[in-house]
Amino acid sequence: MYKERKVFLQGIAGIGKSELVKAYAKKYKKNYRNILYIPYSGSLKKNITDLDFVDDLQEDNEEERFRKHNRFLRSLKEDTLLIIDNFNVTAERDNLLPIVMKYRCRVVFTTRSRLDNYVCMQLDEITEKETLLQLMSCYYSYAEEYHPILLQIIDIDSHTLVVELAARLLEKGILEPLELLIKLKEEKAALNTSDKIGITKDGKSIKNTYYGHIHILFSLYQLSEQEQNIMCNVAMIPFTGISARVFAKWLKLSNLNTANDLIEMGFIAPKSGQSIALHPMIQEIAVVDTQPSIRKCQMLCQSLQETCLLHGKDFSYFKTMFQTIENLILLAEKDDMAYYLRFLEDVFPYMGKYHYEIGMKKILYEISQILEKSFGETKDKALYLDYCAACEKKTNKAIQLEKQALSLLTEINVDNAHLATNIHANLGALYREVGQIEYAKQHMEKDITILEQYNLTYSNDSIAQICNYAILLTELGEAERGLTALRKLARMVKNYNLEFSSDYAAIQEAMANICLVQGNLSEATSHFKKAVQIYEVVWENEPELIEEKYQEIQKLYPQIGIAMAKSIQL
Repeated sequence: MYKERKVFLQGIAGIGKSELVKAYAKKYKKNYRNILYIPYSGSLKKNITDLDFVDDLQEDNEEERFRKHNRFLRSLKEDTLLIIDNFNVTAERDNLLPIVMKYRCRVVFTTRSRLDNYVCMQLDEITEKETLLQLMSCYYSYAEEYHPILLQIIDIDSHTLVVELAARLLEKGILEPLELLIKLKEEKAALNTSDKIGITKDGKSIKNTYYGHIHILFSLYQLSEQEQNIMCNVAMIPFTGISARVFAKWLKLSNLNTANDLIEMGFIAPKSGQSIALHPMIQEIAVVDTQPSIRKCQMLCQSLQETCLLHGKDFSYFKTMFQTIENLILLAEKDDMAYYLRFLEDVFPYMGKYHYEIGMKKILYEISQILEKSFGETKDKALYLDYCAACEKKTNKAIQLEKQALSLLTEINVDNAHLATNIHANLGALYREVGQIEYAKQHMEKDITILEQYNLTYSNDSIAQICNYAILLTELGEAERGLTALRKLARMVKNYNLEFSSDYAAIQEAMANICLVQGNLSEATSHFKKAVQIYEVVWENEPELIEEKYQEIQKLYPQIGIAMAKSIQL
C-alpha cells in the first residue's frame, strides 16, 4: 500500500476494511508528517467543507470554506496520508473524486464498491478456521471447550462481524453454542429458500447472506424496550460518532449503563475520546428493526430543538448535531407532521449561524414538501420565504422573497410579531447592502418599533438587530443615537446577569466599532477588551475562535488589535 499514492481498499461490509487501514496508519505513522481521517458522508465536497481549520471564519459560507480547504489539501505532499473511510459509491456518483485523485498526498479509500480504472486492493474474508476460532476466543470465554460446535458455526458464516457477534452472544449466556448453531442453520435454510433477506437503504436493495445472519443474531438478544430505544436513537448518529456524555444528555439518560451493555454485545462501537457510534451494517439493520420515527425519537428531537433555540450559545459538537438532524430527515418516519414542521423551523436558524448550507437546503426542501401537503399556517409560509431569502445568493432576489414574506403578514399580532421583526431587520440589512439606505432605515426602525411594542427588546435576534441599526445610524452621521441604543441594550442584558454572554460581547464590539468611527480610540479599546475577555470565558475550550476574533479586531484597527492581543496574552 505504501508504494501507491492512491489506493482503494475494497471488500464486503463489516469485513474489517476500516480497522485494517487504521492499523496501517498506526504502524506507519512515523512515515507521515500528517494523517487525516475523513468518514465519507455521501459527498467529498461536503466532507472537505466540513473540515475544521484554524483560519476558518464564522462568516465564511460553504463555498469559501471549500475553496480554502481544497487549496490546503492540494498543497500537501507525499508525507501526508489522507484516509477516506466508507466511500461506498461508484466513481461517477461523486464528481469531486477526480480532483481528490490529483492531490499530491497519499490517499487510501475504504469501499464496498468496485471501482474500475483505479488501483484497488481486494480484502477477502478470512478463510482459515483456526484464525476465526481465535477471534471468537477473544469474546467467548469457553471457546476452547466448545471448539467443535464453534467450527460448525464458522462453517455457516465466516464473516468477521458475524463471528464476533456470535461469540459475544454466547458470552452473555443467552444461548448455548448448540442452540445458536441450530438457530443459524434454520436461518441459513430460510435464506436459501426466500432469495435471501433484503434490506433497503437510500433506494438500493442489499441482498447478502451475512446481513441475514447478523439480523438473526440481533434478534436473538431480545433487547429490552430501553435497549431498543437507545439503538433506535443512536442509529441517527453519524458514523463519526458522538460523545457518550452528550448522547446521554440528549436522551435524558441518568447513566450510560444500558449503552455500556450494548457495547458489550458488540452493537454500539466505542471510539476514541469517550465517543460511541454504530457500525454501518449494524446501523442499517437497526433502522430496519427499530423503525425510527419522529415520535419514537421525540426526546432526541426535543433536545436538538432546544439546543438550536439557544441562539446565543456555541457548542463544539455543532456539526455532529447537524449531521444527526440530517439523518433524522433521511431515515425517520414523519409520523407527527405538525411537530416535525416546528422542529425544522427551529433548527434552521442555528444552522444559519454556522453557514451550514447543505443542511439548510435540506430543511428548506422538507418544509416546502410539508407546505405543499397543506400543513402549516400563513405564518409558516412567511417563515419559509424568509428562510429562502437567507439562502439566496442574489441580493435583489432575496429582497423580493422577504417582501413576499412580509406581504403575508397582513396584521402584526403577538403570534407573528417576532417573525415580523426578523423580516423587517433582514430587509433593512439587504437594502443597506445594495446602497438603498433610506429603505434600510425605514425597515430597521419598523423592526425596533415592533420589538418595543411587543416587549421583544431582549432576545438573541433583537440584540443583533439593534446592533445593526446602531451601526446604520453611525453611517448616517448619528453615531450618538447608535451608542445610546447600545448602552440601553447593554444595561438590559446586565439586568439579566448575562454580562459574560456572547450577546453582551456582541454589544461591546458594536460599541467599539462606533467609537472607532468617532475617533475615540481609548473608548474603543476599552470596549474591545471587554468583548474579548468575555469571549475568553465563553470560548474557553475553543482557542481557534478566540484567535479568529483577534484577527477580526486587527483588521478593524491594527494598533488596537495589536494592543488587544498583547494585553490578552499577558
